[in-house]
Amino acid sequence: MAVLRKIALGLLLFAAAGVLLMASWELWNYRQWVYSPLNEPGLTTGARARLLQDRMDLLSRRVGDMELLVLILLGTSGLYAIVFVASSYFSATSFARQADQTIGHIQDQIGLAMGDLRELQEETEQRLSQMTAAPAPASPTRWETQIAEITARLAAYEEPLNEPARFELMQDESMAAYLEVVAYAHASSSLAGMYLGFGRIYATSDPVRSRFYLERGLRLAAPESALASEIHYQLACRYAASHDFRQAMRELAAAFEHQFKTLEERLATDIEEGGKLYGLASTPPFDKDVNDLLLNMSIGIG
Repeated sequence: MAVLRKIALGLLLFAAAGVLLMASWELWNYRQWVYSPLNEPGLTTGARARLLQDRMDLLSRRVGDMELLVLILLGTSGLYAIVFVASSYFSATSFARQADQTIGHIQDQIGLAMGDLRELQEETEQRLSQMTAAPAPASPTRWETQIAEITARLAAYEEPLNEPARFELMQDESMAAYLEVVAYAHASSSLAGMYLGFGRIYATSDPVRSRFYLERGLRLAAPESALASEIHYQLACRYAASHDFRQAMRELAAAFEHQFKTLEERLATDIEEGGKLYGLASTPPFDKDVNDLLLNMSIGIG
């Protein structure tokens, strides 16, 4: 339809140009006849009548020519209008058809995407069901084994650590974070013992990290257990080393809230000169608190 529109437009322009040329020609001829003298001296009445008749005939022919030109121009204009309207209609119809096809294609794509989404949802639900299902009986045992192996290695380390030992220690720390996530509900006490081992390793080389691991182990240890008392005692030594005697005394009192013979023997050694708690036991007024604690222990033993 675009080709037909161009052809019709060309015909219209050609007809308009022809009309313009013919109008110019007629205007020129008209100007020639306008200046034809009718009142020349010596013209008879009959001659003037013939000249007038000839001019009237010429004007009549010009009127007929103009009518023909107008008809040609109107015809080509009408043809162009018809072609323009028809091409516009067919273009709109073609665009609507293409739009319908595009919408249909989009709907098909949406349908496929919805199908994929349903499949993904079903797969996700299945995986969630598998993840939330009860763990196999062998899993906690495997976790306990890994925690026990790390705890045994920590107990075997000797200061200062060489490079392979430090590298192995870093690997154990990374594994400990993973084990706390997966085995928290099944092996909290074992995890607490493992963190106590980390606290002992870093007691002299990195006091801040040592305190971090001890407090982490304390949160996992069972209350009123020997392990909890051991962690409180280690924290007391840690605070005493940093001269935070008030907090050290709190941790020491918490450690001996329940009687544990091994801690009593260690306390008797650590409050002596050169011991980990000597500064606490020799600094007033905390020396009195330590003596009261020893007195209560002896009463409890008695």
